[in-house]
Amino acid sequence: MYEQLVTIFSSIDVVGSISNKIDLLTGLVDGYLSGANNLRLVSIILMILALILFLFLIIIIYVKTIVAFLKKEPQDDALTEEEDDDDIFNEEDAERLQEIIRNQERDMELEKELQKELDMARAERNHALFELVAENERKEKQEEEKIKQAKVKAKEDKDKDKEDEKTKRKSRRQNYFSPQIDLDWKKGTRPDNSSETILDNSTLTYHQANKELNELLGLIIDMLGRGVDDLKIAQTVMFRNQNLNSEDDILQTIDAIKYFIDLSRNGYFTKLPNIRELPDNEEALYHLAKGDASLALTLMENLMDNDIEKAAKTNVEAKRDALYKNISEQACMFGTLAAANDVMLATGAFELAIELSPNNACAWSRVGDMYMRADSTNKAIWAYQNAVNFADEEINARELANANKHLSAHLYDQGNSLQAAKLYNSSKQFYDSLGINRRLDKQEIEIIEIIEAHHNDDLRLTIHNLLNTSSRENS
Repeated sequence: MYEQLVTIFSSIDVVGSISNKIDLLTGLVDGYLSGANNLRLVSIILMILALILFLFLIIIIYVKTIVAFLKKEPQDDALTEEEDDDDIFNEEDAERLQEIIRNQERDMELEKELQKELDMARAERNHALFELVAENERKEKQEEEKIKQAKVKAKEDKDKDKEDEKTKRKSRRQNYFSPQIDLDWKKGTRPDNSSETILDNSTLTYHQANKELNELLGLIIDMLGRGVDDLKIAQTVMFRNQNLNSEDDILQTIDAIKYFIDLSRNGYFTKLPNIRELPDNEEALYHLAKGDASLALTLMENLMDNDIEKAAKTNVEAKRDALYKNISEQACMFGTLAAANDVMLATGAFELAIELSPNNACAWSRVGDMYMRADSTNKAIWAYQNAVNFADEEINARELANANKHLSAHLYDQGNSLQAAKLYNSSKQFYDSLGINRRLDKQEIEIIEIIEAHHNDDLRLTIHNLLNTSSRENS
């Protein structure tokens, strides 16, 4: 409606219509009042009309302004409502945002509390585990202490049994050499005693005296000087040792002594830069024959140190690996000589051999023996398994037999009797093929007794001839 009023009373149309009407009226009045006397009156009339017209225009503009104002007011109201709505919306959003923030803060607090509870639970669990581990360690220590005490007691009992056996043997010898039978050699007659003493058959029984391996080193060196075959030497040592040491211990010991003799006769020790500070190789071999390996080990240690320095300075990888392999063999020989008196030193030597040459089957087998002596059964089984993995069936047949022998015992304890029997038979067949466990006949035993009785008589001369004769043969 407001728009129609504005359209009808548009200022342009009204002015044009009035102008036309005034022009028409002017023309009529002009024609009617063409006389001069009426000009003043006409002028007054025109002025009044102009004033009326002006007032009319003012009224129209005023009306139009009112209409425009009335038209604008609803729009302003709408805008005001929209702004109010925006304000309401902004307030709601702010409240919602604050609620979200409060929820997030609450969630963070809950997470912190939950994390604290988890940390406390974890700490309690770790503490419980620590106490459990500590308890297990205490139990293990107690078990180890019990085992040690049992071993000490067993050793004491064994020593006591040995002493008792010696006492019995001594008594038997006295009874044997001093029988209570009085023979009258002057008269050639035997007095008539109603109570004859009957000899106990046990006094006539021969008892083999067991000897430790380090007590038999002199016999080994003497037999090597006599040119006796290695197998015969091993059989002799096994006969005197009576299974106090394994077959592999004895075979490795013989090889180690021969290796030391080869190094001596080929001048390896004399080439060392500090040879003047080291013991003589003949003196070292003499002490070794007496069961003291310290001088021989000193020479070997200096030789290995010198070769390790050479290997470290070598830039050619193949040559360096070859040197390390050779030093690994030297370390095995060092460990075998040390094993008779110092298990820990021997263990370190075999571990060095493995470090220098990780696939050294001999080193793995020997370190397994050392672990077994130290009652570290798990480590020993691990070492024997590595010996089997790295061994060549042709080159390392002896190491395989030794490892299989110990693995069979472990498998038997685990209840795997079938596999245990298989490994045991494999090991036994190898040693049977060597004949190391063959029983010696009477003549062989008599020869051994003769050699053993006199091997210390000219030991220094035997060692001198052994080293120098070997040197001449090689040259």
